[in-house]
This record gives sequence, structure tokens and C-alpha cells, in this order.
Amino acid sequence: MPMLICVFLVFTHSVPFLEGCKSKPSTTTTTTSTTTTTTTTTTTTTTTTVYSPTFVTDPRKFVVYEGNDITLPCNVDDLGSLQIKWERANATLALGDTVYEDDENRVHVENTENGSTIVIREAEEKDAGEYVCKVSAAELKHTVQIIVRPEVEPVPKSGLVTVKEGEPATLACNITRGNNKPYINWELESGYPIFWFELSNTIPEARRWSSGVYRCKASNGWPEPATAEIRLEVQHAPILSLTPSLDYTRYWTELMLMCSITASPLATVEWYKDGQMIEVEEDVTTREEQVTHRLHLKEMGQGYRNDNETWVLDQDRLGLYECRARNMMGEASRAMEIISSCDRDGQVQCFKRVKEIEKLVPAQLVNNSEVNNDEED
Repeated sequence: MPMLICVFLVFTHSVPFLEGCKSKPSTTTTTTSTTTTTTTTTTTTTTTTVYSPTFVTDPRKFVVYEGNDITLPCNVDDLGSLQIKWERANATLALGDTVYEDDENRVHVENTENGSTIVIREAEEKDAGEYVCKVSAAELKHTVQIIVRPEVEPVPKSGLVTVKEGEPATLACNITRGNNKPYINWELESGYPIFWFELSNTIPEARRWSSGVYRCKASNGWPEPATAEIRLEVQHAPILSLTPSLDYTRYWTELMLMCSITASPLATVEWYKDGQMIEVEEDVTTREEQVTHRLHLKEMGQGYRNDNETWVLDQDRLGLYECRARNMMGEASRAMEIISSCDRDGQVQCFKRVKEIEKLVPAQLVNNSEVNNDEED
């Protein structure tokens, strides 16, 4: 505030102010004081660290044969007081030593200081998939693939396919089980491979030499492939040959005519002499697809110890001997003519092939008839 300094002189008489009351200029100082208030808020955060051990087992893919045991390891560097948990398809299989969801008693857990191994006995196809080993927040995943023993069956199930010669023949098989999906290859009964890789294959025009056993083989990594056999029978008219054989003994010579036939279905065989059917003693052997009928003609000549100078061959033994074979597909014939005795020291052959005839029946199957006339001196 302004300060006024007044000097009053008081006399007994009224005395006017001598210069009055003078006011002196004054200096005013204004001081402004500012107070700042700072408020500090302290927040305390508590962080809890969850311990997760480190896996020392690597994730793997396990390929297991059906029926073998599945063994999955899971080991860490330091398990401490934690427990290992096994899961599959979000379901718990085992926790520590406790096994869950094991109605078949196939699951077993083997625990060690820092790990666990789960064993699933006698693996089945349903056991394939992903298995998870959990320790705290850490996970280890194994993948299991089950190889299931393959099986195939022939089509038709009888394993027999029958066609007529010239018709198409389809050979097929079906895969009835197996995982992974098997791949197919074919071979002959001898093991010779055929370049067929499909379940079904067709021979456009089957021939008689197409007959035989064919094997369909399915492989998927199993130790042994599955095999189905299909027998193809191509029906055809008889094919035959007639072969002579001389057996010289001390006293007599025997002439044997061997009629070898291949036919499907099997052919009936008859022997004829000069066009008339004759009864013969049965002597038949079978080798693979070929059947051989034998006609024995005894005492057809003198042996090297036979000194009978008056002996002559009965003329009724001479003539045309014919072997005929017939089935539903056709007929064939071969013939041999006996022209003289078959002596050991004979200078002339006692037989000759005079005709070979093949024809098909029924008549609508006949395109032509083949007639071959071969003669041997």
C-alpha cells in the first residue's frame, strides 16, 4: 500500500498546513508464489513363471505292422515334480502312472526319472494317428501309421474263368483289406511277371495257350504280398498227335501207338481199326494239360533171339489204326497204317502215317477242315 508521511506542526494558533501534507512517491513490489503439487501412483505387477522342461526326444513318425506293439518315448531334461500326460484325439490315454480309456487292457506306461514311454500292445488299424506327450505347457507329437496285412480275393470267388477260344477273357481280383492302399501286379504261375497293374484286365481274344493260372498280388509294405489265383480255361477242340514206339525184346517186338491229346474240356478217346471201333486195354497217363492214351500191339515181329523161321504175322494185325478225340468244341483224329511185321532186323519200316484229320463240331464253328497227309518211309 502507498505510505503517506505527514508532518503536523501544532501551534497554539491555527496554522495552516505549511506546504500541506505532501505525498512521496513509493515503489511497490509484487511477488507471485506458485506451488506445484505432483501425485505419483505406483503399480506393482506380480509375474508367475511356469516351468516347462525341454524335450530331449524328437517328434517322429512310427510305422508299425498290425499285431506288433507300438512304443512311443517321451523324455525331458528335468521332469522335477511334474507328470507326463499322454493324449490321442483330445482324449487322455495316461497321466503319470494312471492309464485311462483302456477297455482292452492293451495300454501300458513305463515311467522313468525324466520321461515316459507308452506301449500299445498288438496294434490295430484304429490305433493309427497322432499321439501327444504333454509336460506342463510343452507338447511333443508322434505320428503312428499302421500297416495292415493286405488280403485279395479272385473274381469270381471260385477263382475259375472259362471262355471259348476267340472270346474275351477278363481276369480280376478285389482288395478286401489292407492299409496303406495296396498296389497290384500280376504274374503267371511260374512267377513270370505280366505288365498288368490294375484290378481287372482283359485278354481281347483268348487262345488255348492263354489257359493257365494267373496270380493277382497286392503289396502295401507288409512283409509278404497277398495273393489270389485265377485259373483261366480256354475251351477248344482237341489237339492230338499219334506217335509209334517199338519195343524189342528177346523173342517179340511190341508196337505201341501213343495218342497225346490236349483239349478243354477233356476229350473222350476212342480207337478204331479200319473204321471200326475196337476195345483196348486202358493205359492212360496225364501230364499237366496233356493226356496220353496208349494202344499196345504185341507180337508184331520177331525178337533177336527168336529163331522161328515159320512164324508170320497174322494179316488181321495189319491195317489202319486211328485215334479219335472229341469234346463239345470239336473232334480230331490221327491214324497210323501198319503195313508189315516189325522185326528187329527188318529193312523196311512196318508203319506209316497215312492221314491226320482235324475238324470242329458243332458245324457252325467250322471254318474249314485241315487235312494233312504225311508219309514216312
